[in-house]
Amino acid sequence: MSNSNVSIELQVNGQPFIFLVDATDGNANEELLNLVSARSIGSTFSAGAVIQAARGGYCENWAISGIRLLNEQGNVAFEFPVYQLEQQNAGGLYSVGCHVGLNYQLVVTTSATVA
Repeated sequence: MSNSNVSIELQVNGQPFIFLVDATDGNANEELLNLVSARSIGSTFSAGAVIQAARGGYCENWAISGIRLLNEQGNVAFEFPVYQLEQQNAGGLYSVGCHVGLNYQLVVTTSATVA
């Protein structure tokens, strides 16, 4: 097993927020936490907000199969693209336009081995 550092920048209500996790390859869903507060996305935006744009998600290897925003029922509300920074430069912001609120989760899904 190895670890993959995963991060994503979200523009929410006009402000940048960085969420990250050092995910263990092979764990189904690991939650990304706010870099500043170490809180989940649902706790960070418990009153509700709109993710206007994003940059990332970035990862160290291709064991990462996806970064997903899950709603309060655990359904996928938005799936973010994944970029490996060793093979390409950081990209610009892309439009999201997705609501986020209490009990939402931002999770990364990994496979058992490095791809």
